[in-house]
Amino acid sequence: MGRCMARLLKKSTEVTLCGRSFRRAARVAKIVGVRVADIDICMLQSDILIAAVPPTSLPELAGEASQHMRDGALFVDISSVKCGIVEEVTRLLPERLEYVSIHPLFASHRVGIKNVVIVPVRVRCWMDKFRELLLTCGMSVVECSAEEHDRAMATFQVLHHFAYLSLKGALKRLGFEEKESPFTTYSFKRTLAVLRLIEGNIQAIEEIQRRNKFSDDARRIFIEEAKRLDNLFRTPGICEPEGFRKNLGVPSGRNLKNYG
Repeated sequence: MGRCMARLLKKSTEVTLCGRSFRRAARVAKIVGVRVADIDICMLQSDILIAAVPPTSLPELAGEASQHMRDGALFVDISSVKCGIVEEVTRLLPERLEYVSIHPLFASHRVGIKNVVIVPVRVRCWMDKFRELLLTCGMSVVECSAEEHDRAMATFQVLHHFAYLSLKGALKRLGFEEKESPFTTYSFKRTLAVLRLIEGNIQAIEEIQRRNKFSDDARRIFIEEAKRLDNLFRTPGICEPEGFRKNLGVPSGRNLKNYG
């Protein structure tokens, strides 16, 4: 995500990329087309520091930022879970630094719709300027609290990912092997493509499932609904068209179209 944000932000501001490994940071900076510098220099010279690191690394980075960033600078973290994380980062950052937490809801700078959630934690002068920077770079901004964010993400991430992970586990138990088959439908091919994306981001997905404090309820409701649907299919007569629509909450005027 750091690489993606750098590609977008370089359109309207000067971007310098840094990292624990200078060699790796220099290689990425060359690909993206931005400057590179040592992490200490970045902290000393930057008006805005965007931390695109795993949640487990944020406290250490915030501690370093508290020592090196200049007065009035803005510390920004990118995280998929807010509650718990923003409190810990706030505790580590001194009052002289401003702080917002963001969550870009896209994975590539090439997508058309680029929504970004902003959680203002400690802001005095930077909020309007930072929001305008994101807008200028083609992003749409949604502002909310940490709790509002995590409640929403329990639906849009926790529930979504859990459904796919459950499907993946069921496919494995049924002996499915991902190879070309004359029985594969178009929609199933699309589902497999999503599963491959999830597999490539499994560490972040696991952290979201474990860290979002609303995740337990989301998973519980999913499991309850799966059991309820299983019971529907086992009950004679309940799956007549109108009864089926009613139990699934599908309006009676809407046709159930063929979908392969």
